[in-house]
Amino acid sequence: MSAELRDFRGKITVETDTVLDAIARSSGKDRSEIARDVLHRWAEEQIHVASLIDQRLKAEGLLALVEGERGSVAR
Repeated sequence: MSAELRDFRGKITVETDTVLDAIARSSGKDRSEIARDVLHRWAEEQIHVASLIDQRLKAEGLLALVEGERGSVAR
C-alpha cells in the first residue's frame, strides 16, 4: 500500500529548479518524486526534533507538547 499523496504547488528559486532539473535528468526520476522525497525526509527530521523536545520537556518536569490545554501557554 502506498502513502496517501496530497497536491502541493509552490514557487521555488532558480537555483533549486536548476538542481532539481539536473538530478531528474541524471537519475531518470520525475522532478515531483525527487521533491517529494526531499520534503518527506525534511518532515521526518522535524518530527524527530519535536519528539526530542517533548522528551526534554518531560525530563525537566515541564508540560510536554501534547499535555497542555489547547490554546494555552505553559509557564
